[in-house]
Amino acid sequence: MGKPPFVFFDLGQTLVDEWDFIAHFDSKFLEILNGFGARIDQRNYRAVRDSIIRDRKIGHGSVKELVIEVCRLLSPPGYDRAILSRLESQIKQGRKEFFRFFDDAEPTLKVLSKKCEMGIIANQSEDINELIETSNLGRFFKVQAISSSVRLKKPDPKIFELALKQAGRPAGECVMVGDRLDTDICPANTLGMTTIRTTNSLFALQVPEKKCEQPAYTVARLSEIPPIIERIIK
Repeated sequence: MGKPPFVFFDLGQTLVDEWDFIAHFDSKFLEILNGFGARIDQRNYRAVRDSIIRDRKIGHGSVKELVIEVCRLLSPPGYDRAILSRLESQIKQGRKEFFRFFDDAEPTLKVLSKKCEMGIIANQSEDINELIETSNLGRFFKVQAISSSVRLKKPDPKIFELALKQAGRPAGECVMVGDRLDTDICPANTLGMTTIRTTNSLFALQVPEKKCEQPAYTVARLSEIPPIIERIIK
C-alpha cells in the first residue's frame, strides 16, 4: 500500500465487548421463553441460537431479529411479538449496563493513531453514542458512520461509500475491521478495502460462503491488528 491506510472499525463484538450482555440477555430470554411454555434448557437454547447465527437468519443482526427467529422455532405461533415486547426493556437496560470496550481496544487505538486515521462503520442504535462519549474513545475517530445517525445499514454499500467519502480516501487505501462475514467483510472486500476479521464474537460461528467473505487477515484479539497494519504499509 505504501502509505498508512485509513482504518475503519465495526463496533458490536469488534471494539465493544458484548459477552456480559449476551449472558444477561440469554438468561432473561430463556426465562421468558419458558414462561410462555417453551420448556427448554440452556444447552438446547444455545444450540438453537447458534444455529440461527451460523445460518445467517438474522439479517442485519439486531438482537430483536434474533428474538423473533428463536421464538419462531421454540414458542407457540404468535408469541414472538409478545415475548419481544417483554424483553425490550431488558435489552435496553442490558446494553447500558454491560456494553463496554474490550480491554485492548484503547491500547490498540492508541498505537494505530500514531500512524493511521480511523473511523467507525457500524449498525448500532443511538445509545451507543453515550458509550463512545463516556469512554473518551471518540477522540480516535475522524469518521463515525453509525446506522442510527446516517440512516443507512450494513451491508448496504452506501454506508461504506459515505464513510469513504467522509474520510477522503479511496477504498483501496482503507481497511475494514469487523466480526461478521456478511455485513463487514463481504461488502468491504467488494468495494476493494483490505479486510480484517475479528473472532472474539458470537459471529465467529459464521463460515465463508462465497469469495467476498474471505478476509485478508483474521485475528483473535484487537492487539494483533497493529502488526498487520505495519505489514500493509510496507
